[in-house]
Amino acid sequence: MNEPRIGLALSGGGFRATAFGLGCLRALHDRDLLRHVRVVSGISGGSLLAAMWAYGPESFDEFDDTVTSLLHQGLHVELIKRTVAPISIMRSAGSTTRSLLRREPRSYSRTNSLIEALAARDFGRKPIASVTHPDLATVITATDLDTMSTMRFGSEVSSCWFHGDVTDPISVADAVAASAAFPLLLPPVTRTFTFNCRDGTTHKQQVVLTDGGVYDNLGLSALMPGRNPRFTRHAYELDYLIVSDAGRGKTVKSSSNYMYKRLPRVFDITYGKTQDAGRSSLNEVGRSGQVRGIVHSYLAQRDGKLPVHLVDLVPRSAVVNYPTNFAKMNAADLAAIAIRGEQLTRVLLAHHCPELGI
Repeated sequence: MNEPRIGLALSGGGFRATAFGLGCLRALHDRDLLRHVRVVSGISGGSLLAAMWAYGPESFDEFDDTVTSLLHQGLHVELIKRTVAPISIMRSAGSTTRSLLRREPRSYSRTNSLIEALAARDFGRKPIASVTHPDLATVITATDLDTMSTMRFGSEVSSCWFHGDVTDPISVADAVAASAAFPLLLPPVTRTFTFNCRDGTTHKQQVVLTDGGVYDNLGLSALMPGRNPRFTRHAYELDYLIVSDAGRGKTVKSSSNYMYKRLPRVFDITYGKTQDAGRSSLNEVGRSGQVRGIVHSYLAQRDGKLPVHLVDLVPRSAVVNYPTNFAKMNAADLAAIAIRGEQLTRVLLAHHCPELGI
């Protein structure tokens, strides 16, 4: 068999997605498959993991230690400290005033604290084109609120379907923060880029970027087969799709007529429908044989429906209710989520793609 070309998608879901995806990457590393990953696509918490791997140290063990350390430390406290710093308060107030007077999006907000926190780390300071691993392309997706379309940052090209290709330098920190700007908590990232259009013209355009999960929380759309290079700059020839999906499935919650409960629930439903659509598309690709194989490691997978029974499987119930945030993770939660990701990936690789890693 020719060298397999693998597309790896790392879903959104805060640190839950980062930890679950770390387990999936551990399983791929153990089977010596990471060197066959031709493109990694990340959303939100998955974009953080994708960036830390693609732009981090060459050694997997060093990468693993770096991610584990960040998950243990968390980002919440650091973000609060950066947000309440006097210079940040002054810049945010000035930006808010100008926004109200000019009726335009804020150029500086508390989301800038996330950008600064990421830029304080080695991987975040790198230009988006400076990937550590050879032959690896990256795709970090945000959603442009103005055009209601994707803004994809990548090592090969950064582009918005509506506006064209970006010619300006972009940092990894900016890309990840835009992808992770969860709408209910973080204001969008506003940037003005110079775009090259398909007709050869060039223009400057402001984009207002929020969480990539609004459009595609699984990070799958850029990797799907059949994408036409005439209409998208992110089209890849792949033999296998491996998806780390940190979604927690359908949940039962008490409802309320009051807005503070109603709006988050409506948001959950919208996110859930988007995720279900992505999973349906993935299943259809598998059924139609458009790729050689698919591995869908799903955190909320029903334990009894796995193709192989694992005696020591970390149960779904132990991880499925972990929240979507960037707060520090204790050792027990991190171990449970990462080990479940590793276990599911191992089982599904062996069952659906036994030819890989042999």
